[in-house]
Amino acid sequence: MTSLRAITVLLCSLFTAHVQAAEPLILVGDDFCPYNCDAASGKPGYVVEVLEEIFAAQGIAVKYQIKPWSRAVHMVAKGNADVLLANTYNSAPDPRLQLVMGEDSTCFLTRSDTSWRFTDMTDLYQQRLGVIQGYHYDSGGPLDQHLRSDNPLVYQAKGESALRSLLLMLMQQRIDLVLDNCNVLKAKVSKMDLGQRTQITGVLPGYRADLHIAFSPADPEATRLMNIIREGLADMRRTGRLAAILQRYSVTDWEQTATTP
Repeated sequence: MTSLRAITVLLCSLFTAHVQAAEPLILVGDDFCPYNCDAASGKPGYVVEVLEEIFAAQGIAVKYQIKPWSRAVHMVAKGNADVLLANTYNSAPDPRLQLVMGEDSTCFLTRSDTSWRFTDMTDLYQQRLGVIQGYHYDSGGPLDQHLRSDNPLVYQAKGESALRSLLLMLMQQRIDLVLDNCNVLKAKVSKMDLGQRTQITGVLPGYRADLHIAFSPADPEATRLMNIIREGLADMRRTGRLAAILQRYSVTDWEQTATTP
């Protein structure tokens, strides 16, 4: 009986381990297209496509979820999700557990009927600014400090459709400027068919930052997953598969951009 009980316990343990191993990795982020987009659109974002392909080659299933940004960060920090998508300055729960998968730059979007142009920070002081809660726009620099100074002219949107809400507010003349990643603004303006009604009137000078994916410090497999992605990215670059995916989103390989004079 003792031997039978031991065998039963062992089989149960193996079954439990198998079930746990079969659980998909949770990828989470807010709507930040072209990096990660609406999964139902058929183009979930190049970061999502790359990760899905790399993990599929290892027999690892993934599940991609869009959440408000602050909630996404919290989920990964607490171990309720495995990978945080498209994070920049100071967003990773553990800075040691992140990999570069893109680049960040900040653009200013206005209505097409305005003559405002960005030249320096003083140009922003009298403008009603629309930003997304929890985002960083210049890695904690002067712009971020201005946006987080409890300025009544700064509106911080939140929720799963934060950028869409800001663009609608811009059209309703409730704010004067929307700030965001340049690629993201262009993609959202195109999707909402606002190209004739809006214009990008400046790019924050001197700012270019890495865009990362970050892993949960609560996941004991985080380091192994990072190594899988590193090797997978190297293979995809060598075969041209990465370039093919990036082309679908009109994005350049971030390593090539970083080495361009």
